[in-house]
Amino acid sequence: MGQKRILVMGAHGKIGRIFCERAQGSQHTISAMVRSEEQREYFEGIGTPCVMGDLEADFAHALDDCTDVVFAAGSGGHTGADKTIMVDLYGALRSIEAAKQRGIEHFVMVSALRCEVPLSAPSGLRHYMVAKKLADEHLVASRLPYTILRPGLLTDEAPSGRVCTDPMHATTQSISRANVAHCILAALECGGGMERTINLLDGATPIGEAFPCET
Repeated sequence: MGQKRILVMGAHGKIGRIFCERAQGSQHTISAMVRSEEQREYFEGIGTPCVMGDLEADFAHALDDCTDVVFAAGSGGHTGADKTIMVDLYGALRSIEAAKQRGIEHFVMVSALRCEVPLSAPSGLRHYMVAKKLADEHLVASRLPYTILRPGLLTDEAPSGRVCTDPMHATTQSISRANVAHCILAALECGGGMERTINLLDGATPIGEAFPCET
């Protein structure tokens, strides 16, 4: 596997920041897409190059010269439907189309557990789950090499390095953001073309075993 040039969309979110910090120890080149000078200062402070872009405005240029994309952006389950539509749905759809136009080798989407059945979610989260479901379906239909990660309830616990990918056998319905960030890197290092959707909860399986690489 050669060196990748990875663009992180939603880099300033909690998972995005953890991923950028974690990925600095890898062989890959990481770029954080940011929408303000304040965000740029944070990433320059940790040694991560930035490119300006806004999911609610112009950003397609940020994908130029990239080989892989991580979409970790999210308006959050407690925002209004208008923000969810613009970021989690339309921002994701536009990102996928921009990736198709540039022949991106691997698109990693951070989605949400059980988004395929949005009506099963609490009423205040259903618009968020609908956005995630439609974005995932668009990615699958795009024919881009992809990995969709569907984490459960997110926590700020330290990374255990172990996960469960089968909710029926999980002992918890949550996962640390740090474990999700580690799973993103594991998915990227496995290479594209595997077209997979993976549920993620904290568990007992080492992350490396949960993401077997291409042979």
